[in-house]
Amino acid sequence: MKTILVCCGSGVATSPQVANKINDFLEDQGLDGLAHAEPHPVETAKSRIDSNPDIIAYVGIAPADDDLRETIEANHVIEVVGVPWLTGMGEDDANEKIKQAVLQATQHN
Repeated sequence: MKTILVCCGSGVATSPQVANKINDFLEDQGLDGLAHAEPHPVETAKSRIDSNPDIIAYVGIAPADDDLRETIEANHVIEVVGVPWLTGMGEDDANEKIKQAVLQATQHN
């Protein structure tokens, strides 16, 4: 099972809301057996990405800083800004990025 890491400041408000929307989308697309979104505080993102090879996407409410972006790139994780799931503006495009990441990550298995 691939993981989509969804991060906000504390990991208890915004990121669970976004993770739920992503999980609903994955279920609607029939991809919920391949990947799931998990909410976490942003300060745990770097260590989680470094220690979990099943993380395929990082969804941050704010863009990643340079240090986190370096970890994201080194681990071949895609970065998607999470604001579209909060505002609804650009949500279809953001969902499509997640869908493509899941399909690409799971086609080799």
